[in-house]
This record gives sequence, structure tokens and C-alpha cells, in this order.
Amino acid sequence: MTNAPLFLIGLGAGLASALLYASAASGSPLAVFLFYVAPLPILLAGLGWRHHAGLIGAAVAAIALFLGVGASAGAFHAVGVGLPAWWLAYLSLLARPGADGAATEWYPIGRLVLWCAVIGGALVALSIPLVASSLEEYRAALRTLFEELFRDRPGAPALPAPENREALINLLTAALPIMAAALWTVSSVFNLWLAGRITRASGRLVRPWPQISAMTYPRTADLAFLGASAASLLPGLVGLIAELFAATFLVAFAMLGLAVVHVTTRAMPTRGLILFGVYALLLIQPWVGVFLAVLGVAEQTIGVRKRFGPPPGSPPTATAPLP
Repeated sequence: MTNAPLFLIGLGAGLASALLYASAASGSPLAVFLFYVAPLPILLAGLGWRHHAGLIGAAVAAIALFLGVGASAGAFHAVGVGLPAWWLAYLSLLARPGADGAATEWYPIGRLVLWCAVIGGALVALSIPLVASSLEEYRAALRTLFEELFRDRPGAPALPAPENREALINLLTAALPIMAAALWTVSSVFNLWLAGRITRASGRLVRPWPQISAMTYPRTADLAFLGASAASLLPGLVGLIAELFAATFLVAFAMLGLAVVHVTTRAMPTRGLILFGVYALLLIQPWVGVFLAVLGVAEQTIGVRKRFGPPPGSPPTATAPLP
């Protein structure tokens, strides 16, 4: 009976995640948003009631979709939603005793962000063989999809002119896999952060809330980013898969760049305005993330926060909400 609440939490989380995942079939913009928050119930179960509840939730969601929608839906949820969410929750609560009686060491936040990047690239890469066996076939399949989407239909909304439509289809065909990998990385980080905030507010988060702006990456992250960027120049599917990971690591380093902005502006009286401007630009013009990623790489190389941030231990002179 001691495991009954754990099972019930996992059961509820799994059914909620399955419902969110299945809602994408309606095709509405709201349904797309619900699809991307499908990992949230499993993360909540894993962070609040340990990873066993998250694993039960992942299994329940996969079984529910298998029985209610089909085998493919259950399998896709297990691989793309349930198991990644359980894994992130499991890593988040990993801890080890500090050396010589020091405080407990929890799994680093920076490594969790990198895991989100790896998962985002891997999920899109794993979907490629389901569509085609070569780059040409894959892009042809995407092109066919967009051509059907932009086909003139009676009573349909106005579409771009044929000459502009062709250029748009070419752009979407090339950019869709990269955008999908980057968006999945962002949504994974957001879901993990939101689940952490909710479980913390409920008093069930066992690890102390980390200082996100102080997160760091291991040196191997630089090499992985540079290696993926270089390999993206290769032809065929190998180059495309490398592009996916280059994009997701770009997102990860952009987040590190945001952490640098948070620290280096801490002593500025206009900090709130600067942060508002950076986030607004990032939402309106996502390509600004490239400059943030460069800042993140610079942090890894020369330690921007140590050089230009406030002195260690000094209180901030300007107030602004921490990330």
C-alpha cells in the first residue's frame, strides 16, 4: 500500500500527458502548444514524487495511446515524450555527498540544458529514417508536404503569389528539420524549468533551487558544438543530422549567453530595461540568438562573467527577477 500514491500519481500524469499528446490531432494552434507541453505532467511526477512516478507516467501514457489511438502513437510518445521527460527528471534529482562533509552536490543545471539539446537533435534525427533513406528523398517528401499545404483551394485564405510561394516552399523544406530540433530543445528546457517551479511552490522539490545564471558547461560542449557545425558541411543525411545538433547546441549556447547577460548587468541601474529588451528582441527576431550563442562561446573561452560581472559575493545594486 505504500506505493499506491506513487502509482496513482504516475497514472494521473500518464493520462494527462497522453491527452495533451493526442490533442495535436485537431491541428489548431492551441493543440500544437498542448503537444509541446505533453512532457510536463511526467516531469511533475518525476520531480515531485521521484523518477519512479515519472517512469510509471511514461508507461501509462504509452499504453493509453497504444490502446486509444494506435501502436505508432504509443511508440512515438514513449520515445519522444515519456522517456526523455523521465530521464530529465531522473538526472535533475541525482546528487552525491560533497567532499569532506561539504554540501550535497546536485546534478549541474548546465548539463541538463545540454541533455535537452542532445535529445532535441536526436529525436528529429530518429524521425528521418521513418520518412526517407536519403537526403534527396527526405527533402522531396517535405517539399510534397508543403506543396499540398500551399495548394490553392476554394474558400482557403489568400496564399503568396506563385513565384513567392516557390521560394517559401524551398526555405521551409530546408529549415523545417532544424527549426523542429531547436524548438524541441527550447520546449524541453521550458518544461523542465516550469515543472521545477511548480514542484518548488508545492514544497515537493527536494533539491535547492539553483542559480541558473551561474550555470556552466563542460569543455566538451565547445568541441561538440564546433564538431557538429563542421560536420554540417558534409553531404547527405550525415550533414543534415549534424545540422540538427549544431542547431540544438546553438540554442544551448544562446541560453548560456543569456546567463552571461543576467550576470554582467547585475550592477547596472538599467538592468530591468536591458533584460526586457534582450528577451523582446529574442521573441521578435529569433536570429538574435546567434549573437547570444557567440557570447556563450566567449564565456566558455575567456570567462566573460568573471571578467565583467560584479565582484564575487557583492550584492546587486539593481533589482530584477532572476531567471
